[in-house]
Amino acid sequence: MSRSAAGLLQLIQSHRLRVFTTADLLTLADMNPPAATQALRRLEGHHLLTRIKRGVWVNRLVENLGPYEVVPYLAAPWPAYVSLHSALSEEGIVEEIPQVITVVSSGRPARYRTPIGNFHIHHLPERLIWGYQIRKAGSASYPIAESEKAFLDLAYLALIPRSRLAFPYQRNRRWDLDRSKLRAYAVRFKFHPLLEYLKRSGL
Repeated sequence: MSRSAAGLLQLIQSHRLRVFTTADLLTLADMNPPAATQALRRLEGHHLLTRIKRGVWVNRLVENLGPYEVVPYLAAPWPAYVSLHSALSEEGIVEEIPQVITVVSSGRPARYRTPIGNFHIHHLPERLIWGYQIRKAGSASYPIAESEKAFLDLAYLALIPRSRLAFPYQRNRRWDLDRSKLRAYAVRFKFHPLLEYLKRSGL
């Protein structure tokens, strides 16, 4: 490993960087962009870092790195949060564990296949980017929808013509959701088919 790569790794570790961008490092390191990029690639070659997107890196030396942590970086500069099937599964609202991590963002739809997980980013209008929280788990933090908002995000997107998303589905038991919050949130969508769907579903 070159001296520049070793020095960069020491900097990454000293600042406890988990997920970061090349630009983040350039603000910390006294290196020019080509040298920093070359050093980062060397660290990736030694399996110390993983590049998940152009200019976005994951530190493989940190403990308990979760795939949800990279969501804000994949969707940047637009806000985004874990929602739909992933959030509903995380909260135990649905039993199925999705094979991809589902995200909503005010940015463009996108799909990413990365070494730490596959991500589907779905577009929501900017006015609907709310109803989520920053959850902390040890040293990690990530944005995830409240159960009711994740449910409504999914129903809303499923109701859009030519959508490939299926409606939320539950077997053998009632939805474990706060119905008052669900209805109040649904009104904020200002989308009549969504209110009709809740009525048909007994929600």
